[in-house]
Amino acid sequence: MDLQLTIFAGPDAGRIFDIGDGETIIVGRGEKSDFRLADPSVSRVHFELGIRGDEYVISDRGSSSGTFVDGKQVTTGTIHPGSVIQAGDSRIRLIKKDSDEHTNSPVNQTAAGSVKPLQKLAGTELGPYELLEIIGKGNNGIVFKARDFKKDRIAAVKVLTPQFTSNDEQRQRFVRAMRTMLPIKDPRIVDLYNAGKNGPYCWAAMEYIDGENLSELIERTGIEGMLDWKKVWQIAVDVARALNKGYENKIIHRNVTPANILRRHSDKVCLLGDFMLAKALEGTLAQQVTQPGQLLGDIPYMAPERTRANMEVDTRSDLYGLGATCYALLTGRPPVSGDSLVETLANVRDEIPKAPKSYQLAVNDLFEKIVMQLLEKDPANRLQTPSDLIKELVRIGRYQNLDPGF
Repeated sequence: MDLQLTIFAGPDAGRIFDIGDGETIIVGRGEKSDFRLADPSVSRVHFELGIRGDEYVISDRGSSSGTFVDGKQVTTGTIHPGSVIQAGDSRIRLIKKDSDEHTNSPVNQTAAGSVKPLQKLAGTELGPYELLEIIGKGNNGIVFKARDFKKDRIAAVKVLTPQFTSNDEQRQRFVRAMRTMLPIKDPRIVDLYNAGKNGPYCWAAMEYIDGENLSELIERTGIEGMLDWKKVWQIAVDVARALNKGYENKIIHRNVTPANILRRHSDKVCLLGDFMLAKALEGTLAQQVTQPGQLLGDIPYMAPERTRANMEVDTRSDLYGLGATCYALLTGRPPVSGDSLVETLANVRDEIPKAPKSYQLAVNDLFEKIVMQLLEKDPANRLQTPSDLIKELVRIGRYQNLDPGF
């Protein structure tokens, strides 16, 4: 029986290697390999595959990262057509020749020139992840709940819209930037696991949070169920801590909105998502303000300076986004709005929002003052750093006997 090894994830995605009955081949990136890969995470001699009639035997050849079959590490074992082999960052499917099994891979479907819509990637595989279902959508991609074959855990995988990383140079820069940020950890930032590129798709795998984002919380509570100011104060403390970690590492988030803040069900702690993504997307279309598909719902949380061409943005823009988020949690509505993109952008620049007490009388005076200061149109009039904000929030906590949790 003639078989094929089809690479559907990794630097060699789309390549095919034919294997005949009675053959034994070596797969790796060294000169001694029969099927030579460009993947730098693959060992020079990674694994051996032998075909003997209906018996298919795979053996790891002392690779540095191990050989995995259908998510389980093997030293020597048998496999069958349809099995997925993982070597380094490469995913390889063993199929019968002329079979259409490999068409489930999004990479193979794009080889003919048609990029599969992101929402149709559910049920397919990227890197070491099986994309299970869509759990979120944003301006620059879609988030899937995913199963990590290698680590046997659930993750959240964000797949970027291909137009934002439109050439291989941008995709490679994105992956390099993401991987340099893997060591940056904080209890208030969604943990980054890994990042990669497969065909036209760039992806980032992150900690899966069992909870809801604040946009969902605002929608669920509605104007009649505005959040108590003390709960909003705690959310502000959590996010300010996350922003401070970014500030220490010279990372600007650029998109602090309710949709990017996750609230864990178990302990109500808030974590900031997409933090590392912001740094990695510098220089791509995803950094622009009004790219096609921009969600109108995010614009009211955008700092005024971000709506103007050639204006510098810094951590004060992120603080504005946090202030706008707190405002929405306190009042059930964003600080400004409009019936169109043009009108909303104009209001972001010029309209002064009503004080939160106009909607919720119980809001603490000092906390309201901080929220309104974060919403100043001129960045110079806001609190200047996340640590400045943390100090003010802690001061309020002392007066009100509130525990900031650190």
